[in-house]
Amino acid sequence: MNSKQLGLCLGLLFVAISCCAQMYTVIDLGTLGGSFSTAAAINASGQVVGGSYISSDQASHAFRTAPNSAINPATDDLGTLIGTFSFALGINASGQVVGQSLDIQDPHDGRAFRTAPNSPINSSTDDLGTLGGNMSSANGINVNGEVVGTSVTVTAQFRGFRAAANHPINPTTDDLGDLGGTPPQSFASGINISGQVVGSSYVSDGNGHAFRTAPNSPINPATDDLGTLGGLESSAVAINAFGQVIGQSSTSGQLPFHAFRTSANHPINPATDDLGTLGGTLSSAAGIDSYGEVVGAANLTGDTAQHAFLYSSGGMLDLNDFISPGSGCELFGGADINDAGQIAANGNCNGQQHAVRLDPIYKAFVQPPINADGSSVFFARRRVVPVRFSLNQYNAPTCSLLPATIRLTRTAGGTLGPIAESTYSVRADRGSNFRIAGCQYVYNLTAAALGFGTYRVDISINEIMVGHAVFALR
Repeated sequence: MNSKQLGLCLGLLFVAISCCAQMYTVIDLGTLGGSFSTAAAINASGQVVGGSYISSDQASHAFRTAPNSAINPATDDLGTLIGTFSFALGINASGQVVGQSLDIQDPHDGRAFRTAPNSPINSSTDDLGTLGGNMSSANGINVNGEVVGTSVTVTAQFRGFRAAANHPINPTTDDLGDLGGTPPQSFASGINISGQVVGSSYVSDGNGHAFRTAPNSPINPATDDLGTLGGLESSAVAINAFGQVIGQSSTSGQLPFHAFRTSANHPINPATDDLGTLGGTLSSAAGIDSYGEVVGAANLTGDTAQHAFLYSSGGMLDLNDFISPGSGCELFGGADINDAGQIAANGNCNGQQHAVRLDPIYKAFVQPPINADGSSVFFARRRVVPVRFSLNQYNAPTCSLLPATIRLTRTAGGTLGPIAESTYSVRADRGSNFRIAGCQYVYNLTAAALGFGTYRVDISINEIMVGHAVFALR
């Protein structure tokens, strides 16, 4: 073998290692005693909620784990509001959980619930009621305790609702309305800290479209229809603090459906918001963090299987490529992601469907002169802003630094969104690649070319974000 062939082989080996490097530890969350569990959401503390069979496999109950823990049947069973069935669909930073409880023999009478922080369902206080009909389901909750979901009205229409913080549904004030289609129905799925609600509603042509409301406002057909990716239908499932919305939309006619992510407070743009697939024809989004990272499920080439995906740093990644082959789990759906990069997902683990939590192996932490709390302000006339990160591996500092890249986003002031690499590059650096000096990643951003505004620096390893820094230029 000549030296050129050896170099090629080593290059291919490096690419293979980089593309398939383990980036997450898989924690099988187990069950409430039965054979099945499914995850729906995760909060900032690493608490996961969802539903699980209890010991008899004859009933399924909502669960909420302790922070960064597996399901404990003795403490995490939330019980029910009515009947023998419940499931959790959302959790906020305080540990309040929302979902639906029902009698499996009469599923049309399901009721939305919201628990007290880190408490089980209390049938005397947690029933949110309805919009006048006999059914409701709570699908999302924000840090203030505002709840959104769907309920049947007195006229038997399905309508999205937004309940005030820690109050039951008020039929007089909480009906979100619709986009003006037939039937006049809507479905609410997610809410952010500002009270913006997302979901879907019928439009005039009879198809469902995704919507995003203004803060604490009903649906406005003139402004809130997000459109589609080019097809006839779309639906929104979640929204982050910046107004970015995720969901799924048909790209041509009724099918196929692709996951989408909008820009902050903008409608769907087919040219930029289609997140694509993992090689097949279908994908759907489920959760989004404050940095725009998205998790969900997508089909592989030939649509032979569905895998969990992470959309990070501009591309859709199969999460199965970034976990240990010895984990015993094959991930078929991502459910939610928090700002620490933890992912709630679902997989086939040793022959059973279980909820799992993925914990990042690598975490980068910004170093001075940029403050970790985002309070740093620099003068725009200075030549450069030094960006430095240290790296933890398995929660311990390491000097074995893998290759890393950065991306820069303006989050306030001027034109919001990603900044072209040519704007922030300095000749001493190599494009978006960090230099490694000692035990730190080092990069010099060109301050004068950026101008006034607030900026976020994202650092990625193997295309997965592992850290962030925020600073302002004045």
